[in-house]
Amino acid sequence: MRDIKNVTKERESGIELLRIILMLQVIYLHVSNFGEFGSINHNWGGWHELIYWINQTICRCPVYVFMIISGYFSVTSKANMATVWKKAGNVYLPMIFYSVVLTLVLCVSGLADFSGYNIVKSFFPVTSRTWYFMTVYLLVLILSPAVNAALNKLSKRDFQILLCVLFFLFSIWQVLANFEPFSKIISIDSVMETKKGRGLYGFLFMYIIGAYIRLHTKREEKIAWKYLLFFVGFAVLDIILVYAFDDVPVLENYVKIVNYNNAPVAILQGIMLFMFFRTLRFKSKVINRISNHNLGVYMIHEHWLMRTVIWDKIFVATQNPVFYTSPFYLFKVYGIILVIYVSCWTIDLLRGYIFEGIKKVFKKK
Repeated sequence: MRDIKNVTKERESGIELLRIILMLQVIYLHVSNFGEFGSINHNWGGWHELIYWINQTICRCPVYVFMIISGYFSVTSKANMATVWKKAGNVYLPMIFYSVVLTLVLCVSGLADFSGYNIVKSFFPVTSRTWYFMTVYLLVLILSPAVNAALNKLSKRDFQILLCVLFFLFSIWQVLANFEPFSKIISIDSVMETKKGRGLYGFLFMYIIGAYIRLHTKREEKIAWKYLLFFVGFAVLDIILVYAFDDVPVLENYVKIVNYNNAPVAILQGIMLFMFFRTLRFKSKVINRISNHNLGVYMIHEHWLMRTVIWDKIFVATQNPVFYTSPFYLFKVYGIILVIYVSCWTIDLLRGYIFEGIKKVFKKK
């Protein structure tokens, strides 16, 4: 996700297009979870379950790819521990704005409880984990100057060894510790819990992967479709394994770890997706402008009170099994995703204008 600020330099749009797609994937995952798309289709079995797995394996790790992008562009940054706070501020200001303003609007309008807990929590979006991604992303950003300094001094060989070690620590070990019966003898408790890939460890790992790609891999001159094929291939592989292991003792537990952000196949799949979009060389002011508000889209629809409004009051139909009897239910779900994206994007566009207006007033003074 991009920091929300005006960017005067025109950027290449391949990665910006990827950012947009990733945010749509994030919204899908929330439809699957909070809108119960996943549980209902999974329980129905048959074609419904297959459709669920196709969507899930394609959309399961967008936050990890966001961190690859962050590492890719930040590893060559000149920021140090003294100057990185300005960048951190550009991330924090929208956080505190949406945390407080959305809370007040929803409480005053009666869409949420006007409680002391909600009001106080709104003033502490980082420490209260209002958005887990934003909190961890901000921490990685603050640590990035030190991380970058170390990574830039590594030889390519040492960097590769580091990646192998981290892959074992934050992917293989993590998954086995949650995979019965291995979990009885393999543990991560009090060592390096990553919460299925949602913690600081996993985010730093993906940041480092992005840094390696920037420093030690050559960017193809032409569109490299092979990476997209690998991305799809890894998704198909996981679907096959889920169905093939369904009745196999021990291996039947594979289904429990497929959706982890830090599952080995998911990590490889995310890398392939990034590598493909890195080869797209074109410029589009429209795409760049749209992607510049991804952060706002995420914060608005994932605000803890707004989430309840969206899934329990506006799009509550997705929690009704009858919704999935329509032959067009999947298109309806995609339509909901687009409505949420466009609505939140429009709100953040307005917020951007407000911030710019405030900046101009202070500059005049």
